[in-house]
Amino acid sequence: MLYFVDTTPSQPAVTHVIPRRKPVGGVTSLGDDVFVVRCPSSQQIEVYDAPNCTLQRSLAVPGLGSWTYGLAVCPVNNCLYASDWGNSSVHRVELSRSNAVMKWSVARDPVGLTVNRAQNLLVVSRDLSKLQEFTTRGTLLQNI
Repeated sequence: MLYFVDTTPSQPAVTHVIPRRKPVGGVTSLGDDVFVVRCPSSQQIEVYDAPNCTLQRSLAVPGLGSWTYGLAVCPVNNCLYASDWGNSSVHRVELSRSNAVMKWSVARDPVGLTVNRAQNLLVVSRDLSKLQEFTTRGTLLQNI
């Protein structure tokens, strides 16, 4: 199950529960949208409305593998990133009306994603103990 907790200081915490379907592989948010990927992914990312905790839509991510353990958003580039553990890649989804998708290869078994202050994507590869930095379009900047 996935729980939404309101931590507004002026109000008591309120918990919302999204019904159990498949296990959750990753969660991230942007504004009032909460993005959830399930494992196996079915090449879909669910988009929930945070205030009401209701499923709004699903984003199709063609080619997204079954095991996705990381999601991240970039508000500046208005895009969502999803790690693809089994295919050693990252998928980038435009959060505009087009929802255009692109993907690129990364080090083996990517699990953790985040966007840094420069709006570049950081990718952690579990088995290689490697951190990679990419531009928003997938150009490798550095291996750490």
